[in-house]
Amino acid sequence: MSPDRGFVLINALILVAALSAVAVFLLTRSEIGRARLQAGQDADQLAMGLDAFDAFAMAQLTADTNSIDHLGESWAKPLPVLPLARGSVSGQITGLQGRFNVNWLADPEHIIAHQAFDRLLTRLAIPARTGAAIRSFLRPGGPENQGPWIRLDPPLDPVGGAILSLEQLRAIPQLSDRSFQRLSPFLAALPGDSALNVNTASKEVLAAFLPHLPPAVLIRLLSTRQRQPFDSSAAFLSAVGIEEDTEETDDPTDSAPQLSPDLFAVSSNWFRAEATTTLGDRKAQRVTIFQRKGLPRRITIAWRRSAWP
Repeated sequence: MSPDRGFVLINALILVAALSAVAVFLLTRSEIGRARLQAGQDADQLAMGLDAFDAFAMAQLTADTNSIDHLGESWAKPLPVLPLARGSVSGQITGLQGRFNVNWLADPEHIIAHQAFDRLLTRLAIPARTGAAIRSFLRPGGPENQGPWIRLDPPLDPVGGAILSLEQLRAIPQLSDRSFQRLSPFLAALPGDSALNVNTASKEVLAAFLPHLPPAVLIRLLSTRQRQPFDSSAAFLSAVGIEEDTEETDDPTDSAPQLSPDLFAVSSNWFRAEATTTLGDRKAQRVTIFQRKGLPRRITIAWRRSAWP
């Protein structure tokens, strides 16, 4: 082979190699683009599934025209897993006024709430120091002891007062994940003037407010409530042996007569919707907080938080 022909052959081989590299590069970019497009389409479909459950929840709460809210109503029943194209959606609506409102603790004068919180902690086997840290965090002006906060990386300077979401409690250095997970099903972060719905409150929360009530009596009360929910706060207080006009006692210990109808309600204005949607092996979740107000009742979204794969 002549030198010229050998040179041409080498150039041809180099050109083929270069073109092959370009082809591989273009194919790789095309595949990455296709994957990104598919991921975007999947994300849109997951979002539509979550939006669909929000719309369902709003429709359920709007359709509920009863003057009382209880656990036997349609909105309180979990939505079974519903099939969607290539996936599914499921969820649950919860009445938040059946939980202990941590923002009551932002008011140092709300003695009944502070006493009930202590009892709830004891019942759930949460250390008293954890409760003290939560109170300190919610205290107007923030915690007096800034030491644990200064030692954080980066340091924090909590201002205290009411919170918007329970997730804000996770910032408390003395609150372990285990204690938060144990407490959170019984807590809510609502306006400080909200009342406890006695028709949806759990046994644990009711027991915290009713220390004088024997456990067996409380169980019977819950059984009766399931068959016939309370139609007024006064009816609830009468059922637990407390009269509206009972005068407050000077005894600083736990005292049931300190309770008044203003602390309780038989309906709810705040609700939490938890939705999960799947698409193939991907999953997305959302928590939405609804407020129901006005006549006719209007449902608004206070806030929502989504978690994507």
